[in-house]
Amino acid sequence: MRFLEDRKRSRTITWLPVAFVCFISLGCDALVDTIAERAAERQRDTIHSDWLDDDALHVFLCGTGSPLPDPTSAGACTIVVAAGKIWVVDVGPGSQQVAQLAGVPTKDLGGIFLTHFHSDHIGELGEWAMQSWVAGRTSPLEVYGPEGVVQVVVGFRQAYLLDDDYRVAHHGVENLPRSASAWIPRKIPTVAGDAVQILSYKGLVVKTFAVDHRPVEPAVGYRFEYKGRSVVISGDTQPTKNLEHNAKGADLLVHEALLKDVIARASEAFGRAGETRLQRLSSDVIEYHTSPGEAVAVAAAAGVDTLVFTHLVPAVPKVVRNWLFMRDLEVPDGLDVIVGEDGMHFRLPAGSDEIEQEVLD
Repeated sequence: MRFLEDRKRSRTITWLPVAFVCFISLGCDALVDTIAERAAERQRDTIHSDWLDDDALHVFLCGTGSPLPDPTSAGACTIVVAAGKIWVVDVGPGSQQVAQLAGVPTKDLGGIFLTHFHSDHIGELGEWAMQSWVAGRTSPLEVYGPEGVVQVVVGFRQAYLLDDDYRVAHHGVENLPRSASAWIPRKIPTVAGDAVQILSYKGLVVKTFAVDHRPVEPAVGYRFEYKGRSVVISGDTQPTKNLEHNAKGADLLVHEALLKDVIARASEAFGRAGETRLQRLSSDVIEYHTSPGEAVAVAAAAGVDTLVFTHLVPAVPKVVRNWLFMRDLEVPDGLDVIVGEDGMHFRLPAGSDEIEQEVLD
């Protein structure tokens, strides 16, 4: 899936010849009617509402990019669909728009899970809350996270209070119920050892465990289990035995990946150019992330079926992305490794070990 700017550009190019023909053959009013009807259809129809009724576990990548701008990738975000709800892990900038463009039923947002509080993981919290409310969410939004989640939620909530007032005054509480505009922070434990269950909902179980993103503390990963299938989401971390332990036997591991050799070379180049500040900033990044090879080792030790790289750092052109992140990897038999991209969707049917994969356009 191309990100928002590319999608807007392609739509504009597509509409130009159509608009010209309509003006000539149908007249201006007919063109305006067509545009209005198309806009209404897009707003009314949720393409993938069928995911909610499925007994499978669904995983959708709505943000696989780095903290730096990337025209093809939003900030860190992974959606899990199970038990008739969507559950969002991290809310990086641009992720909400990716989800809407893909037809994800955001009105059925069950909760948001934050792994830690770096800006590229929390930056779109307000938009996820507001847009899901406008889309039709009728219950308060629960936001899960480790120590610090109350401060983050209260701060974002304060910033959006005026916006809430404007929308209710304009559209009425019958269309935007006040109760659904509430945000509820849920502080979760940071546990070394066996993951702790933090949610049970209609057969879905969500567990959390500590990861190592020091000096960022606390930081956590999540494990979702539903009808015999499981997905683990690492959050940001350096390689850690605790993640390996809690990913044991998972069907799918969605793990961050940073090209340490590329970042190291960039840091050296900054040094040669006399950019000592940028040299320090780039070299520091290496310390608390995981390389593709290290992620493969974690997945292999955990006995994971499929490893998906996400939060890809640095931002590199899409044409060389797969090659850069897959080069020189020693992948053991029985482990599938995939370089994630925005719009990638996985379906894990109940009572099966199959994983279906597609990229939504």
